[in-house]
Amino acid sequence: MKWFWATAVEPLLEAVDARTIVEVGVLKGATTAEVIAYVERKDGIVHGIDPTPRPGAVALAERHDRFVLHQDPSLNVLSEIEDVDAALIDGDHNWYTVINELRMLAAKSDAQGREFPLTLLHDVGWPYGRRDQYCDPKAIPDEYRQPIESGGMWPGDEELHDDSGVNIGANHAVSAGGPRNGVLTAVEDFVAESDGGFQLTTLTGLHGLGIVVPGAQLESNERLRACLLNLESPAWLRTECERLEGERLHTQARFSTLRHRLKVVLREAG
Repeated sequence: MKWFWATAVEPLLEAVDARTIVEVGVLKGATTAEVIAYVERKDGIVHGIDPTPRPGAVALAERHDRFVLHQDPSLNVLSEIEDVDAALIDGDHNWYTVINELRMLAAKSDAQGREFPLTLLHDVGWPYGRRDQYCDPKAIPDEYRQPIESGGMWPGDEELHDDSGVNIGANHAVSAGGPRNGVLTAVEDFVAESDGGFQLTTLTGLHGLGIVVPGAQLESNERLRACLLNLESPAWLRTECERLEGERLHTQARFSTLRHRLKVVLREAG
């Protein structure tokens, strides 16, 4: 989510003048630090939700009174948070969790007579857009849990690999695609069951970002409409391509460095 902060997330938060923000999945607190700085300017508050946050996120909660850290699964917490203007979702990447996070946000906003919050979801692209990952498989009801294996993933290859690929040790759905499988599938299903009440926009790169906006809010908020249109403009896309190429070059340089150092170690050991 942090990758998209300056170019998409913060402008969208500004467009809806978000004051109360929920962040699901704080991990080390990289994005959280940006959100805290934002809500401090707005005299707002951010609720971070993560059952196992890293020490960096815990330290942020100790230093900032505008950051409330809930160390609990999202489905235990979301229904208790009041007056949410925006939600950033980057937690447990599976269909059951994501669609129920969205349903909880909708039920809470309906109960309060408020619009559904602007909601941004990371990982709508590969690998979790169409494939479930489970932090705690036992927390997912049997009928909604895909068959699971632990293994790494390669782009363009559906098979899981024991000792190579992305997120090797995580619990993944054996197969990608199909019903009730993946983050993007969950978002699409939520939008579909709302009978046209929401617009979904997706951004490509760095695992993808999904943007869910209530149709009524889109009609009434000219600044939000302009922001979403900008995200599809040639100028924005060119800038994003340049940033992605920069990231690719840094990754290539790091890989080349590690390969060189490995050769040196093997030569000295041999």
